[in-house]
Amino acid sequence: MLKTEKLRGRTGAARLLAATILAGSLSVVATLAQGVELTLWAPPTFTPTAGLPAVADAYKDLYDRFQAEHPDITLKFEILPNGTEALQQLLTAATAGNLPDLAVLDGFWIARLVETGKLQPLDEMWPAEARAAFYPQAVDAVTFEGKVYAAWFHNAWRGLFYRPSVMAELGYTEPPKNWDEFVAFGEKAKAAGKSAVMLPASGTELTALHMLSMFWGLGGNLVDDTGKPVFFDGANRAALEQVYALYREMVAKGMMPLDVSTMDESAIRPFFYSGETASVAQSSSAVTQMYADVPDLKGDLGAYSYPLPGGAQASPILVGWTYGIFADEPERKAAAWTFVDFVLKPENLGKLNAAAGHLPIVQSIWDQDFYNNDPLMQQFKAIFDTGAMRARPNVPIYPTITNAWALQMAEVLAGNITPAQAVDNARDQVMTEYDRMSSH
Repeated sequence: MLKTEKLRGRTGAARLLAATILAGSLSVVATLAQGVELTLWAPPTFTPTAGLPAVADAYKDLYDRFQAEHPDITLKFEILPNGTEALQQLLTAATAGNLPDLAVLDGFWIARLVETGKLQPLDEMWPAEARAAFYPQAVDAVTFEGKVYAAWFHNAWRGLFYRPSVMAELGYTEPPKNWDEFVAFGEKAKAAGKSAVMLPASGTELTALHMLSMFWGLGGNLVDDTGKPVFFDGANRAALEQVYALYREMVAKGMMPLDVSTMDESAIRPFFYSGETASVAQSSSAVTQMYADVPDLKGDLGAYSYPLPGGAQASPILVGWTYGIFADEPERKAAAWTFVDFVLKPENLGKLNAAAGHLPIVQSIWDQDFYNNDPLMQQFKAIFDTGAMRARPNVPIYPTITNAWALQMAEVLAGNITPAQAVDNARDQVMTEYDRMSSH
């Protein structure tokens, strides 16, 4: 079992407070046979310590109901840090032999964790007919050698957000649909004293996620069928160079400020709130936070995909979190799955998805009242109904690729390197790591 003191020592005073709250209010009294005690690691966003009250309340209600139905399982919750620090913590725990029984895991971590040999396949517990309720991409993305290793529970689209009221002020009844229209929109925004758009361009995976939607839409591929990186070859290179060139063009034409090279999604949002930018690149997972920050956005918020040259359509990306199980002793593994299965029931998962503003990965949840009656959610549904959604490749080299892509962006925006040089730099960084990984 995870020693709470170790986790607290690594995550600092703020997480110590959160862990103390959890330990005091969320432990469940067990009575199963001899009693099964489980440890769950999760980022605060997916626990009753979530920053948004509606999300915190939804998770507390879920755990209370699970306790009432399963008094034979004790759940001890520990807080994972946000970001890639959490993945490193899990990999270290795998080596040290002190993994939790189950954890909430970012979808792109699964390939790395499968390599440890510690993440347990779910096939025997999760029937194929139950999996069929999920978008197939969400199951395929966590399937390795025919075995499913995690259960996806939400999706987070990334694209452009706008206020219809601001669009109307600029003479638009709907957002631009292609690159030429987008450039013309940029000129009108500039004339009104606004930037047309702000996209995150700091050296993080968030930047790469926005790039990836465009890259796929332009016909690029990250890796080949064997998992070897190929983004720097042929048509793939042309697509990535074009993505860098589009970012540079937005800055060069005054459609986007150079300052975005130091910003992530949260840093950009205030410029959208103040009206300094007419559209902003964000995740759908930020919608609930946006409504909390600026209540009058509700009913005056729309979403659209990145306009691309030549009529190309940006690809929506499967981005979200999963539940994975590390317990390998049969009774503990079965108890862990009992909890995961409870979370995944549409009537339970739908409440969690709606509270957080997350997009459903279980298709029937789209028919629940929150999604069926919300115009913005219906816009998201129309985007996914195109069938163009793609999952990030489930290969261990993926995080290295996105890190290398993002690290080039600031220099591209400043005009210090060309798009071709950016691709070469990313290639060199990625292939050094790929060769190192292949030699082990």
